[in-house]
Amino acid sequence: MSRRDRSPRPMAAGHVIVVIVVALLGGGILNAAALTDTAARQPFGWKRNLAVVAATPFRGVAGLLGLDRAHSTLTRAAAQATQPRPELPVVQTPTPVTDEPTPAPSAASEQATGAPSEKPTGPRTPSRRDPLRVWVGGDSLSSEFGPALADRLARTGRAGAEVEYRFSTGLSRPDYFNWPARLRAVVKEQDPEVFVVMFGANDGQNIAVDDTVLPFGSEEWMQEYAARVDAVMNTMTRNGATLLWVGQPIMRAPDFDQKMQLLTGIYRARSRGRSDVRYLDSRDLFSADGAFSPYLEDDDGQSVLMRQQDGVHFTRAGGERLTDVVFAEIAGRFEIAPDDG
Repeated sequence: MSRRDRSPRPMAAGHVIVVIVVALLGGGILNAAALTDTAARQPFGWKRNLAVVAATPFRGVAGLLGLDRAHSTLTRAAAQATQPRPELPVVQTPTPVTDEPTPAPSAASEQATGAPSEKPTGPRTPSRRDPLRVWVGGDSLSSEFGPALADRLARTGRAGAEVEYRFSTGLSRPDYFNWPARLRAVVKEQDPEVFVVMFGANDGQNIAVDDTVLPFGSEEWMQEYAARVDAVMNTMTRNGATLLWVGQPIMRAPDFDQKMQLLTGIYRARSRGRSDVRYLDSRDLFSADGAFSPYLEDDDGQSVLMRQQDGVHFTRAGGERLTDVVFAEIAGRFEIAPDDG
């Protein structure tokens, strides 16, 4: 038999299709968690329902075979091998912490469980032995700003911060990640004296309450979202903590920016009249003559890239720019300064 006779025969077209289908199914099973999470955080509607229905069988098979745990283990191992270990305690989890959806919070029950603090509040003077306890977190806009603020606070020698930000989360979708529940746990477990939060980048969408979907921007939506803001404000301040609520910066996309302005108006309004909550505007801070610009002048008059290519998130320099404002607010209240420890 010649060498030509021993050459491999081409695979039949039908076999090729089978191999492709098997590969796609296998990939879907191995990435079942990501598929279902992506489907779950889509805006409410028939497209989301279809995506959830399509992704659910993959999650079930992965769980039955134990592949979901194996995939999570390998993902964490790869991340630890390729990324330096952070010096500060930072949580940056792009996937929800619960596999099962959590019902939307009832505004009345949330307010009942997080009533405003009755304790007298008054700034104390932190020390090296008793540093100020700060918690910084929220959605992914905290990913550059949070660590920058934590580093600035640590350099005082008299303050320390926990940083926890979660991608694709907010107050509109507790079925994806339940921030009210998480914040109650933070208050109970860490008892911060200062909270610094940023929410809203993922909240420009419809809200589901029981079996009713409230269209974004409607009167019912505004009332429900404001109630959720009130509830988390009450939760964070119920032990006498100071809450600094940072508003959303100007965004590049006009439609998205309009949504953020609507949300910012709610945060500002719900903060007004509260001695334990301080609203910090960031819109003018990241505007150039009232318009979006990725480059802004720093304190030295140099043009510096402050926003990432998506026109939403901060660069490291942008995070430092926002840190200047927030740190000044904390330092003024608690009489601390950089490197003064």
